Amino acid sequence: MKKHFMCTHAFFDDDAKQAFEDASIGMTDRQIFEMMKGEKAEMLGHWRGNDDFFFCHWYAEDEDAIIDHLDKVGFNTLMNTLPNEMPIYMAHDKITDKTAEEMAIEN
Repeated sequence: MKKHFMCTHAFFDDDAKQAFEDASIGMTDRQIFEMMKGEKAEMLGHWRGNDDFFFCHWYAEDEDAIIDHLDKVGFNTLMNTLPNEMPIYMAHDKITDKTAEEMAIEN
């Protein structure tokens, strides 16, 4: 069963950050999400500014599935990743009329 994770990604150095940015030049958001979708893990959201770290929302079987997918696409050589399971997931486009406690029990 898949669960929600928030990941903090931190680039190893400026060269790694540049390589990551170079890898996505010319790619649309659709292409990036397709690349980051695997059988056991898929990226659902991506927040990145100009800092040496950024955040992603993943839906995955476990932490290892996220790391394995990042390894498959070659990004583990550019950054450290810290996945944190989030048993409570609320989104404005997925209203359930359940309390946070009810959501945590289900997950």
